[in-house]
Amino acid sequence: MAMVVWAVFGAAPGFAQTYNLYGEAGLLDIPTGEFMLDGELGVGFVQFGDTQRANVNFQLLPRVSGTLRVSTIQDVPGGPEVSTEGFDLRFQLLKEEGWVPGVALGFRDFLGDGPYTAEYLVATKSITPKFKVTGGVGFGRLSSQGGTFNPFGADSRPPLEQPVGQLQDEVYFRGDMGFFGGFSWETPVDGLTFKAEVTADGYLAEENGGFDRDIPFNFGLNYKPNENVQLQAFYMHGSTFGAQLTFSGNPMKPLAPQDLGAGPTPLIARAGDAPMGTKWADKPENEQKLLKGISQVLSADGITIEEARITGTEADIYIKNPLIQREPKAIGRVARVLAVGLPPSVEVFRITVINEGLAVATAEILRSDLEAQVDRPNAGLESWQTTRLMDAKASLSGRNIFLPPPEQRFTWSVAPSIPITLLDEDDGFRPDILISARAKYQVTRGLSVSGRLSRFVIGESQEEVGPPVSSLPNVRSDSDVYYSGRDIDLERLTADWVFSPKPAVYGRLTFGVLERIFTGVSAEVLWAPVNSRFALGGEVNYVRQRDVDDLFSLDDYEVVTGYGSLYWDTGFKQIEAQLDIGSYLAGDFGATLSLSRRFENGWEVRGYATRTEVSFNEFGEGAFAKGFEITVPLRWALPFETKSEARVSLLPVENDGGARLKLEERLYERIRDLDRRSLEDGWSAFWQ
Repeated sequence: MAMVVWAVFGAAPGFAQTYNLYGEAGLLDIPTGEFMLDGELGVGFVQFGDTQRANVNFQLLPRVSGTLRVSTIQDVPGGPEVSTEGFDLRFQLLKEEGWVPGVALGFRDFLGDGPYTAEYLVATKSITPKFKVTGGVGFGRLSSQGGTFNPFGADSRPPLEQPVGQLQDEVYFRGDMGFFGGFSWETPVDGLTFKAEVTADGYLAEENGGFDRDIPFNFGLNYKPNENVQLQAFYMHGSTFGAQLTFSGNPMKPLAPQDLGAGPTPLIARAGDAPMGTKWADKPENEQKLLKGISQVLSADGITIEEARITGTEADIYIKNPLIQREPKAIGRVARVLAVGLPPSVEVFRITVINEGLAVATAEILRSDLEAQVDRPNAGLESWQTTRLMDAKASLSGRNIFLPPPEQRFTWSVAPSIPITLLDEDDGFRPDILISARAKYQVTRGLSVSGRLSRFVIGESQEEVGPPVSSLPNVRSDSDVYYSGRDIDLERLTADWVFSPKPAVYGRLTFGVLERIFTGVSAEVLWAPVNSRFALGGEVNYVRQRDVDDLFSLDDYEVVTGYGSLYWDTGFKQIEAQLDIGSYLAGDFGATLSLSRRFENGWEVRGYATRTEVSFNEFGEGAFAKGFEITVPLRWALPFETKSEARVSLLPVENDGGARLKLEERLYERIRDLDRRSLEDGWSAFWQ
């Protein structure tokens, strides 16, 4: 009897969660009390009747998830389609454990952007490892058919505050309350799950376009051929069939093995009676021979020596690592080669990493520590504890500096890219494909000239500028014409100079065609100690708007724009915060708050919001500037080392208020992977 009670009420959580039609953990229409694994990203596409949805879900924290969505629904039978966008937030109140169900609190379209605005409280319990039941209460759209009284005494639900795109706190949990529920059963067929649910969603917006809601029930089958793909077929409300395809990935679960390729140089400790004399260092030619051999070995990993000095007891090496994705791995490879290739008397290694022309961090490592730690079970932790991390000097000074011959200064590439416009008011989900040609000439370490040309292979031509959306200058609202109004576009042509006048202080000066819409000059300064969680920066730009038809002509609009910036590594769940205060492209004054979660392997999800003196009504659609970016390192999916990455911007609108220059390689982006927290998080790769 006790076994039966445990099986019914105390079963452990069962099979993996699935995505519903809104891109969140759920059945079909309704959510569940489950959550995805921390950090998981899911991208899904849904089609039923005349409705399409594209969802991007990210598990922001173990108990917090967010979903971005663009939906296209038919306005009236046979009429035009309407695209809307929205953002959901979910919070896990209880995690399923023993007799306790998983409980979640959720807000759909909580900014009021789309037709799905709703709030809910839902619970899910595993009856057996293969059978789960779900029940909950909902408000808003989730009570639009057959809702009952509101126990909180707020039976009326006021209209959304206009313009939409702002918090709708006067609406939450108001109006009738609806009930929903369902179950999922993992069938004997491997990867196949059956779902059934009942919902109080009236589908009123879709019914206006001809959708029939005959019964409140939905049924579906979900098939997972592997952990990264889900296929779902369903039958909705007794009238409509539909399908869903979802791709998912997790930063902590790379698609490709992480340790392919040549292994590191074997490290053998010095013999106890090894000669410790330093007279060999009196001859400069000995240093040259040593560094030439070390350079040849490091070249196998793509690492180059920019400058170096070796004395009888110390070695200072400045390296450039364009290939290995995790910097601690590159530092470890260099340390091993030095330990094998240098005479026994050299005890101190100082390895400085140069990134995008800037010497950022110096790792001081004792050779005796390396020899004592190699091949030990806790070698990673011990090596981090014995490594001294310092702000780097811009370059070595004094005598006997080894400066190798300059490497190939000119580089170029041609590659396709996919600038996914996920949240487009006019076009809904719009994946374009363009070909970009890049070229760069490195004059000196800190001075370079670079450019980029692009041409759309797939993409809509929008050669007419629409009417102004506000009284502000059209610095972004007519951006479509700059993106697709020309056969070949000059996206960038600049001279860039970066420098470091003293350790932890960096500067940048950029001149030329800065982006698709603006040309001018940009200057920046940054103070960022490698051992501090805080950094301070300032930026000022003078720009003029480019002509639409002539690549090298300018329009009359000019502006000075700039910001003061505070960067903070919170130390909590790899979350970083950035606050920018200043003047924007349209001349409006305000502030931008950015929050990002950056994983040790380069994955990053970033969201930002900008409020300026522009009122909600004047700003128009979206109420204020906001957006999201996802950065995925290609090393996560490829079986070889590369620092390349793919970045997708998920922007609701490109209005004129709160608009910023789209500059490449701002200073903080150049140095952030070499701060103390980033190196510590990735130090497990030191011995790889």
